[in-house]
Amino acid sequence: MAGKMDKTTKIVVAVVGSLGLLSTIMGFSAEGTKLTASDVLIGDGACYYPRNSSLALAICAALFLVVAQVIFAAVGGCCGCCKSRTMPSEKNRIIGVVCAVVSWITAVIAFALFVDGAAVNGEGLRETDTFGQCFILKDGIFAGAAILTLAATALGITSYVLLGRQTDAAAAAAPKAGGGIAMGQPQFPQQSPPQWYGQAPPPNYPQYPPPPAQGYGAHPPNQQFPHPQGHAQV
Repeated sequence: MAGKMDKTTKIVVAVVGSLGLLSTIMGFSAEGTKLTASDVLIGDGACYYPRNSSLALAICAALFLVVAQVIFAAVGGCCGCCKSRTMPSEKNRIIGVVCAVVSWITAVIAFALFVDGAAVNGEGLRETDTFGQCFILKDGIFAGAAILTLAATALGITSYVLLGRQTDAAAAAAPKAGGGIAMGQPQFPQQSPPQWYGQAPPPNYPQYPPPPAQGYGAHPPNQQFPHPQGHAQV
């Protein structure tokens, strides 16, 4: 059936879905372990941010998100614009391209949130603001990035499946596995020469006299050869 997923599609969906799910889980974990106001130390007009696991979690989440999107784009063919694995219907193609574009936009926003949150939660010494306070990452940044990651993964998988689904006509016209494409030589109608068995040829058919019969060693008729000089004619 045209709507069934083949083995390659199942593998791509499993890999991309697993990477997106891992990125989402790490995003929520980073939200739960991010620095709070009580974790930051203030002294002499500077803020000291201690080491925190949310930095590594956010970076890993961003990397898994990028890898998932790159696999989706490489196997899916540039959102269905560079190439097409099959011949999807016009409706599936439009929906698939729209899902792919929205997936990339969502993934870029999620990646930016992960990177921004990781930079704020990095270990180091920073100056206080004009009010003498330390900047703390707002609640929900990592969680929002995780939700966007999940949405981007779901849209990417949807686009990949839709762009790989054949129409009934395309599936019927596709050659069967192992059959290949039959290549043949052009066929031309054979023209047989005119045959008249026991009948006279038509009056307008050109007729040519037969060639003179020449035997082996015989000279052509009425042709004389010169005698060599110095010899008498017999």
